[in-house]
Formats: sequence, C-alpha cells, structure tokens
Amino acid sequence: MKKKLFAMLTVFTMLGALVAGCGGGTEKNADVKEAAGDNGGEKVTIKLLQNKIEITDKVKAMVEDYMAENPNVIIEAQVVKDYNTILKTRFASGDEPDIFYSNGYSIMESWSENLLDLSNEPWMEKASPLSIEGMTVDGKKLGFPLAFEGFGVIYNKDLFAQAGIEQLPATFTELKETAEKLKAAGIEPYTEAYQESFPLYHLFNLPFAYESDPAASLDKLKNGEMKIGDLKYIDNFFDVLGLGADYGKGLESLGVNYDNQISNFATGKTAMMHQGVWTIDPIQKVNPDLNMGMFALPLTDNPEETRMPVSVPGYYVVNKNSKHVDEVLKFLEWLHQNGQKYIVDSFKFIPAFTDLQTTPELGPLAMDMSAYVENGKTVPWAFSAWPVGIKEDSPKILQAYIGGQTNKEQTLQELQNAWDLRVKK
Repeated sequence: MKKKLFAMLTVFTMLGALVAGCGGGTEKNADVKEAAGDNGGEKVTIKLLQNKIEITDKVKAMVEDYMAENPNVIIEAQVVKDYNTILKTRFASGDEPDIFYSNGYSIMESWSENLLDLSNEPWMEKASPLSIEGMTVDGKKLGFPLAFEGFGVIYNKDLFAQAGIEQLPATFTELKETAEKLKAAGIEPYTEAYQESFPLYHLFNLPFAYESDPAASLDKLKNGEMKIGDLKYIDNFFDVLGLGADYGKGLESLGVNYDNQISNFATGKTAMMHQGVWTIDPIQKVNPDLNMGMFALPLTDNPEETRMPVSVPGYYVVNKNSKHVDEVLKFLEWLHQNGQKYIVDSFKFIPAFTDLQTTPELGPLAMDMSAYVENGKTVPWAFSAWPVGIKEDSPKILQAYIGGQTNKEQTLQELQNAWDLRVKK
C-alpha cells in the first residue's frame, strides 16, 4: 500500500471541479449531549471524535440537526486539537469512540484492526477515485472521505498591490523578492505559526514530495538505503523554513499559534502565511471581505517544478467493536445524502464524492487550488506514507532548529534518528 499514495497524481486531471493534520489551534470541545424528543424507543448514544477545530461549531450544528431528525439518537461529538493523543487515550481507557477521524495510508493501516469494512455501503460507489487508495487496506475500504485539501502560501491581494507586486512568485528567489518588497513597503511579510506541529510537517513534506519518484525514495529511506540528508531538495527545505522566520516574527514565531496566525492575517497585519484551504472559514469569520488568494510555495528556482501539495487528508471511520454499528452507518448515509448542505455549504470542504458539487461559495482558496489540480501542477502529501510518529517527532526537532538550539547538520541527524527509531518500531 505504500506505493499507492503516489498513483493519485495520475487521476488528478480527471477530477476537475470535484476537488477541494488539517488545522490546529486552541483546543475546543463540542460536547453535544442533549436528546431531541422521545418517540418511545430505546435511546442510543453515539460517540464521535475528530480534529479540525476550525469547524467545531459546524460539527455541533450538524449533529444537532441529525438528533432532531432522529430523536432516539444522542451524538456526543468532541472536536479536539491534540487529537492523536486523545484518540489513543480513549482507546486505552476503554472509552472508545463509535466513529472517529483517521488519516489515510499508513495511519489508516495502523488502525485497520479496529475498523469496520465499509466497502458495501451505498455511498461508496460515489466516492471519488482519488479517495479510494488512502482508505483501502487488504482490499477493504475503511473510510468515508470528507474532502480534498491543498496547502501553499495564502496572501492578501490588497497588500501585494500596495507593495507594487504585480506577479505571483513562481520561484524561491521570486518569493524572497516578494518578501523584500513587502518589507520595504512597511508591511510584515509573514506570520508563521511555528508553535504548531502541522505547518512544520507540511513544510517538511516538500522535499519528500518533490523527489522524482517519491514512493521509491520513501522505500529506500525505510529500508536504510538512503538518508533524509540525501533528499535532493533538503537544502531548499531549510531555505523555505528560514524564510518564514526571517521575514516574519523570527524566534517569536515559536510562540505563534494557529489562532494568532489567522487573526494577524485576517486583520491585515501580515501579507502571507503558509496554510491551506481549510482556513477559509476562520479567516472570513474575522474579515468576510478580505481579498485573498493562494499560490504554491516555490521550493526551487525552476518555475516548472513549483507545485501544490493536494490530497484527501482524512476520513470518518467506524469502530467495528461499537455496540451501535447500525446507527453509525445510518448517520454516515444521512451525511452523504445531506453532504451538499453540511460537507460543502457548512464545512466549506471541497467534496470527495462525485455527486456533490463545488460552488463559488467555497471561496478563492479552493478555486486557486483547483487551478493547480486542473493543470496537473500538484505533488502528493508524502507525509501520509511516513512511518507512524514522524509527523509528531519532526516538528519538535524543527522547532529546536528555528530556536537556534541546533544547526542544520544536527537537525538532519536528529530527524534521521527519529526516522530510524520509528521504522524499527
């Protein structure tokens, strides 16, 4: 299954308008525990756990609507920041969720023994072809795909115009020149949320994804046939990492969280941030009229190599040991049937089902991402095939580098040590 991740690129151009660890931020729980009415039947409680705290209110509204239509069902929905830790704790304590969120590929595989086979569910035939590979383990389709997502540089068009920037940067040098122009105009170029893990492993994804054969390189890394330092564009990655700090808040970037980053960008305090399409809703909550867009972060000085990472980041999965499997499956069928209302219109996700439609209301970030997809200018989310745990390990190591506690050589060694340890596990 390791190599199937990269087969997705062959079908991107077929997806067209169908296309759409991830957000982070301050932990917020949406515990929905009231039951709506009683028709005399036995009440059933379904426990739902997921990340993506930026849609906490939307998830709460969705389950409240479902409970109103199904008065004998109570959905306890918890949306959390430190998701992986809480999920493992819930399973270890016996308080297992009935339905939860899982990334695809290696993460899906690691949970597969706990998951129900959803291959024969009526909505599965409407799942986008791009979504199938990440959810498939040993021939079983284990997930309900929620969305397509991509990440790059989100920018304020008005601030770019104010600085006299007429063309988007397509190379790393042009990106640095863009930051210089913004700084010269008295505009802070970047706010990077280096306190958070996911922006850092998103950046660390780039040298893996830009390999000529990412799957083959990953196999070599896992087999000990090459080192992280052998990745062709690893030096470019460190250049990009430094750019965000040098033209942003420097060491203070380590104290900037997701909420701070969104607020600074949405209020026009900074012109750029490295983030993804999932930020559209929290940005527009702060400033619904912000004139913004998104472009692929250039890793090299060859504009033909500049591509945007796009993938299906995660799925709802069903705990096969749930006492209420039938009720959970009814909920998923309802969610698919009402997917346009909740997945698209409410969550503002670019849907991963062929019978759901993208709309202009999804906003400029989704539209800009779609252009990269339609033009075949994408790379995979290679981190989906990293050994389990590297997504958690690598940001801490990179934070030490940004903070000046280690140099590049030491950082590469620490990353390699973490990789080797996870592979052995």
